[in-house]
Amino acid sequence: MKEKVFYLLSVFLVTVTTYLILGIWGLFEIKNNDILLFKNKIDLDFHKKYSNKVHHLRDVNKWGKKENEYLFSEISFNDKFSKTILLQGDSWIEDISNISTSEKFVKSYGQNNKYNIYNAGITSFAPSVMHAQYKILKNDFKISPEILVIYIDQTDIGDENCRYKHNKIYSSDGKFLNVQREKYTRATYDYSKLYMYSELNFDSNLIKIFKFPYLKINYFLKRNFNILKQIKIKGYSNRNISKCGFYEIMKNLIEHNSQSETNFKQSLIEYINFLSKEDKIKKIFLVSFPHINHHKNIYKVNVSNYIDNVLLNIKDDRINHINLNKLDFSKTKIEKIYRKNDIGSHLNDQNHIDLFLKNIFSEIKNY
Repeated sequence: MKEKVFYLLSVFLVTVTTYLILGIWGLFEIKNNDILLFKNKIDLDFHKKYSNKVHHLRDVNKWGKKENEYLFSEISFNDKFSKTILLQGDSWIEDISNISTSEKFVKSYGQNNKYNIYNAGITSFAPSVMHAQYKILKNDFKISPEILVIYIDQTDIGDENCRYKHNKIYSSDGKFLNVQREKYTRATYDYSKLYMYSELNFDSNLIKIFKFPYLKINYFLKRNFNILKQIKIKGYSNRNISKCGFYEIMKNLIEHNSQSETNFKQSLIEYINFLSKEDKIKKIFLVSFPHINHHKNIYKVNVSNYIDNVLLNIKDDRINHINLNKLDFSKTKIEKIYRKNDIGSHLNDQNHIDLFLKNIFSEIKNY
């Protein structure tokens, strides 16, 4: 009997000691991730609320001076202006608010032409999440543009196929609703750990020590369950596909994938069909631009062709495709256009204005 009591007591003490050690380790783990964590609960709740509808928002450590900046930025605003331009897209559009010269150029256009201009660009955004984002901007923030600019990047094909198709939510009658976020996966935009650590960081150290082991073990079990599920579905050698790294995205440009084409076109059609009922919009500009690997003939697929295919069956004269693949690059040193060693083929600061923004806004002005 004494041996049994001693055994149980030993197990209890070992368990408690291990739990406390794990909890104390948690204090250091949370501190090491401090730069990525939310500094207040208002920002955290905002981020959680909208990432559940648009898959992901802007990075915590780069944005958040204003709560709404996780979702959109105000570039030009004046109460006396009655017209609005909304810019949507991925990091190419988000960069307008990152590159001071680009922001100055767009702000100057807005002020000189009496437009309020909003930048809703978010890294890796594609038509399905822009669709969900537009509804939020209209319903929750009362942004109803007369002019809508939708930049569609070459990587949107892979983003739709890898990131979004399995996260799109539809109503019982087949109506697109939103794109839910990743949970307990290894995907690039999975905020599960970030949200958990942020919540813990609002607590006292004692509470952190008490909560961390349980939450970390729960996170570990759920995450590994999803890993095993992916291995079962895709096989061990393909276990990383669901992370949607750049290689997975890029594959859709190197060679044609009929399923990727179908997924992309479906998302774009759904968004355009929704916009067709938006009477306040006077003009919609779809914009595309080649990546450096198109010039090098490494990429065989070009999103501009998919856009043109979709528009063949769309009877809405408000829609224009600004196809910047048609620019004359013959006298241009291609390597000088893009940022050096940038796998996403982002334009350098000067060409972000000269080849990208100036061409877009000249079309707006001509309208």
